Amino acid sequence: MRSALLLTTRPRAALAVALTAFVFALTIRDEQYGAHAKPMWLIFGGLLHGWSVIAINLAFYFCLCWSAFIVAHETKGRERLFMLGWFGFLLSPIKVLRPQWAVPVMHIETFGAILSLVAAVSLLLNPSEVVRSDGESTAGQSR
Repeated sequence: MRSALLLTTRPRAALAVALTAFVFALTIRDEQYGAHAKPMWLIFGGLLHGWSVIAINLAFYFCLCWSAFIVAHETKGRERLFMLGWFGFLLSPIKVLRPQWAVPVMHIETFGAILSLVAAVSLLLNPSEVVRSDGESTAGQSR
């Protein structure tokens, strides 16, 4: 199976840097001042109650984590580091189930944001494989 390259062009890498820098700034703000929003369920937070909402959210969360794993598995190199850094944000539903874990989860999210930002900047400055507008790859060609 061929590895997928997500951030192959400079505009994509620049967008990844901008989005990751914004999320990193929000994460730092939350670290300093605490989260401004109350943690809530992923889906059906106000419609259902009790174990049904927990079961539905755990099933949805499992599918979300499995999809993220598949996407990260298909990438390689610095793009894999970029995706793994974003995995820290998948831990945020744990704050609902175990509020006492909110601070450690916030630290993991911050570390993941730093990892993603460094990987995105690295890909912007030195792309692993650049794709021209006609779809041809410039890998292995001297610039």
